[in-house]
Amino acid sequence: MADVRKPPAPPRAAPPQPQAPRPSRPSAGAQTQAPRVTPNMAELERQVGSLALSQIDGAGALAMMRALVWQGILARLGVAAPLVVLHDLGCLITGLGGPGPVVKGIAESELCEAWRGLLVELSESDLVRAQAGWKHRDQMIGVVLARVFAPVVPQLPDDVRVLRPIELPVDAIHYARVEPSSAYTRYDQRQTIAWLQTLTQHRLLPLLAVEQIDVDALRLFGLFRGGPGEAAAGVDLADLYNVMVSPALADVIDFSMELLPSILEVKREAGQQVFSIDGYASIERFGGVDDLELSQLAYDEDIFEQKFIDDELFYFTHEKQVENEHRTHYVLVDGSASMRGVREVFARGLALALCKRLALLGEHVILRFFDSRLYEGVRVGAQGHAEVPYVLQFRAEHGRNYARVIRQINAELSAPRRSGAGAGKVLVYLLTHGECQLPPDDVAALAARAPIYGVFILPSSGVLDLGYLDLFYRVHVIDDQAISHGRRAQRARQIISDVEAGQRQAQPIRRKTGSVSVGTGLKGHGRRRR
Repeated sequence: MADVRKPPAPPRAAPPQPQAPRPSRPSAGAQTQAPRVTPNMAELERQVGSLALSQIDGAGALAMMRALVWQGILARLGVAAPLVVLHDLGCLITGLGGPGPVVKGIAESELCEAWRGLLVELSESDLVRAQAGWKHRDQMIGVVLARVFAPVVPQLPDDVRVLRPIELPVDAIHYARVEPSSAYTRYDQRQTIAWLQTLTQHRLLPLLAVEQIDVDALRLFGLFRGGPGEAAAGVDLADLYNVMVSPALADVIDFSMELLPSILEVKREAGQQVFSIDGYASIERFGGVDDLELSQLAYDEDIFEQKFIDDELFYFTHEKQVENEHRTHYVLVDGSASMRGVREVFARGLALALCKRLALLGEHVILRFFDSRLYEGVRVGAQGHAEVPYVLQFRAEHGRNYARVIRQINAELSAPRRSGAGAGKVLVYLLTHGECQLPPDDVAALAARAPIYGVFILPSSGVLDLGYLDLFYRVHVIDDQAISHGRRAQRARQIISDVEAGQRQAQPIRRKTGSVSVGTGLKGHGRRRR
């Protein structure tokens, strides 16, 4: 057969290509925005479709949007739970709704009835009944839900347990046109059915998990609450989860809850007096142009403008502003093995309460641990709670080297400090045990830079016999009677009250007397010795 080939066609002219637009320079605001991620619409509609099995009454669109936030938090913790489970349990815990009187849903009636019965049992738990006593931040709700699901996940079928979580968007525009009933029938809901069957068949697991959650820990985080963006304030979700699952922290939490409610009420007095008709009261660095001191007009124009920008001009004022001296408080807690047991509970609970009290009074507070060295700490603010997991979970097994610690403190305080939280007057609080041996020369060098408050927790039987105590500004001794369960809160309140009274007085310290106030037992501040 002859090879017949088609003659090649003449080349066609290429169609004119549209000229690509020149890339425009993004604006300053566009440079900071992250690229928008296209949501997985199939997964989104499947999760929303699972809400057709919800057994909660009284929850609206706000509850669904919060459930999406909880779903994202659990996704970051590695838990792939269906949206209906998060929605119903989260609404139950936060009080956004309760189980309905009758079964609803479009799945099997027996499964829906069992799920509703489990919600009714969970509504009788202490966690749900005490929901008004702690702040329902989304991060805390997500951590609580992860704690409830921890014993349930191993019981899931293998194909469901190994599923990776997919974080859903929280923009309401994606959910405006998604109907749960129709989405439930259009997508496979085997994962949702498997979760509900596991929760109802092993109902004792979520019930026991809810009962094991320490409500006092939730109240403690509520007392140290931050603003709406508290998750970005230095608190990691893993740290919150570890606080929820660790039973060893219960004693410190209980002691902190004994102290904090009674000391968080702070009344700050106004620091100014107003003289409306009796002439000027003082010369200050703030005021209006009409009140400008006439001698300030003698400056050259450039110097005058610079002083005006730097707030260095003087004004006659009718108000006398009382400006507090800038102070920074270093609360140093012994984290060595000698502080285990009741000493650790007292020291850490006292440190939390003392830091929070000073922060509420407007002071700059830095909380740090030490054993063989001084560790990096956290700044305690009136609107944050990053110090709570730091205090509760800090562990270090590096032995003891108190001489190195005191030298490190002296080196940091002797370094030049910028204006801000590290400048101004410095006060040091040392919370340790009665056998803390420090070099007297280094203690004297530290006492020359900052007043030192010492809280020494004695061994089970012994007396405080340290050669450097005369260099301390104030010493509190905690013996067996003071550290007992019934009296420890009273003794801690006395220490905090003594510190607060010293801050109000703000009197200069006379180093030459070498006096030290020793508080023993429950006798207030004790005696003075030379």
